[in-house]
Amino acid sequence: MTQQVKKKKCYLYTRVSTVAQTDGFSLEAQSKSLYEYAKYRELEIADEYCDAGKSGKDIKGRPAFQQMMEDIICQKDSISYVLVFKLSRFGRNAADILKSLQLLMDYGIDLISVNDAIDSSTQGGRLTLAILSAVAEIERENIVVQFMAGKMQKVMDGKWAGGAIPYGYRNQNKELVLADDETKIVRLIYDLYLKENMSATSVVSYLNENGYIRGKKDSDKDRPFTFDFVTSVLDNPFYCGKLLYNRRTNKKGRDGKLIKKDLDKVITVQGVHEPIVTENEWREVQKKRESLSKVNAKVDEPERISLLSGLVKCPVCGAGMIATKNKRVNKNKGGYYKTIHYYACNNSRKANGRTCPFRHTYNQEKLDGAVFEIIRKLSGMPEFKSAVIASSSEKSDVEKLERNLKQLRKKLRGLEMQKRKLGTELDNLDVFDEDYNKRYEKIQSALDDSYDKVDEVEKKISIVIGKIEAVNKGVRAADNIEAMLDNFEKLYEKMSCEERRQMYRLFIERIEVFPEEKTDGRILKSISFRFSVSYGENGLIPEGNTESDIRFTLDCSETELTAAETKATYAEIKKYIKDTYGANVHTLYIAQIKRKFGLDMGKNYNLASDPKKKVPKCPKDKEKMILETLKHFKMIDASIEVTESESLKDEG
Repeated sequence: MTQQVKKKKCYLYTRVSTVAQTDGFSLEAQSKSLYEYAKYRELEIADEYCDAGKSGKDIKGRPAFQQMMEDIICQKDSISYVLVFKLSRFGRNAADILKSLQLLMDYGIDLISVNDAIDSSTQGGRLTLAILSAVAEIERENIVVQFMAGKMQKVMDGKWAGGAIPYGYRNQNKELVLADDETKIVRLIYDLYLKENMSATSVVSYLNENGYIRGKKDSDKDRPFTFDFVTSVLDNPFYCGKLLYNRRTNKKGRDGKLIKKDLDKVITVQGVHEPIVTENEWREVQKKRESLSKVNAKVDEPERISLLSGLVKCPVCGAGMIATKNKRVNKNKGGYYKTIHYYACNNSRKANGRTCPFRHTYNQEKLDGAVFEIIRKLSGMPEFKSAVIASSSEKSDVEKLERNLKQLRKKLRGLEMQKRKLGTELDNLDVFDEDYNKRYEKIQSALDDSYDKVDEVEKKISIVIGKIEAVNKGVRAADNIEAMLDNFEKLYEKMSCEERRQMYRLFIERIEVFPEEKTDGRILKSISFRFSVSYGENGLIPEGNTESDIRFTLDCSETELTAAETKATYAEIKKYIKDTYGANVHTLYIAQIKRKFGLDMGKNYNLASDPKKKVPKCPKDKEKMILETLKHFKMIDASIEVTESESLKDEG
């Protein structure tokens, strides 16, 4: 018995305008031709969509076409082809056709234009569509060229070409005029920087401490002045009457920031707007900025990367804590600088307006080490096990995942329709309209945002589909995470600082710290984890559907104190001895005792400045104080005692 081959399915789409009715493109004629072709190719017609008397100018004016695209997105009938009589019936121009065609291709569907003999599933059809694509690109480029030519001409005429209005100015009948209140601020910034010889940071402090108002809008009036704001004012040649064009590209680097163009490609012209400062003043500012940048250039530890910046939260204002450092002079070592690195609240900096009163800092080495120890032991902690069990229980619910998938596809349909609508609006803009530039930028921005949202939802759909497939296969999502944590120490050793930093950001949401270190040295309060999981073969997914993540918060105050937290600094040891015994001890003595018991002493401690000079030994009474302090900080075993035979000898 011969097995019957299952026919491939197709949709038919027909459209006529009132004019087309007289041109031999009647609905009846189109429909008949499409039915005959489907029969010839042995295609099963799943549905037919018809827009009678509708123009192809706007997708919104084609409800049947809209419905067809929605059915395709939700994969209603699992079709393989869309049949149209002519490409002109499918869209109004090459760009419009290709937008819709791209959607079909995304879902594995081919387009066939019967009268044009174009089949996107064949090599010849793809070639024809490639030519159409080139035509569409030319159309697009012509629009961009016209747009950029208009902006270029404005700049060459010394006029503002649109975009964000520089601080100190306002728009009056499409011309920039001085905004009195803001102009005074700009003038003051230059005077303080040049005439008063202040640094940019000092200018920020002066403005904030003397009640000056920054904001352009009512909602911005309480915003403090920041270092970035002041330097942007100082560096912008607009304030001395100059206009810059072609300074940036629309391409972004790996850090997400716009890439600057070569200086020889930047066009500088004299603007027609009123300057706030003279050209000589602006040039003097640049000279000072350049000289200071050389002085403040980072020369020590250029490769150092702060692992937990932004993840550690200020216990007062909740803002991310950032890396900072303090250089200490060792006078006995010829002025050698010892740099100590800290985490400090970003909102407490003068350069950031100093909006947070919290001034306490946390030693980077200690905090980084404590977090490392916690993660190294995480897979064996009951909190992690409970989170995994709860997560696995949720993921086994296929029906829940199916509902989630349905909602995501519905959301995608709406975004796709929005994207197509914006694309049509962009194509239909009149380049000769006086508001063309403004409207183009607005629509293009919305279109870019729409593309980003579509990509995000598509990723989530892919993840959910992978989970459903994997749950059916009985794959445990947490296996990969547990394996990673079990081998965390080995992986960590092989990573660069930047790789470690990025890794932490994959599964740590926030780190809470105590406002002050506890008496036992504890600084970690809690760590909130988020492990993104995949039920597919690819293992961990850095970004994705956060609803499916394994999430939990570890109360660090309930866990065993980490060795990094108990490791006291020389300053902390001195302070404890002073507070407990009322005595002062020299760093040299602490280093001797630490070396005696095999502890790390740090760089060059306990070395005489003169090799021939004898190093004094630590007195026995202070040795006992130091020993008890080391026990307190759990740096040595509590059972260790000092005997007479172990007393320190003079060293040379």
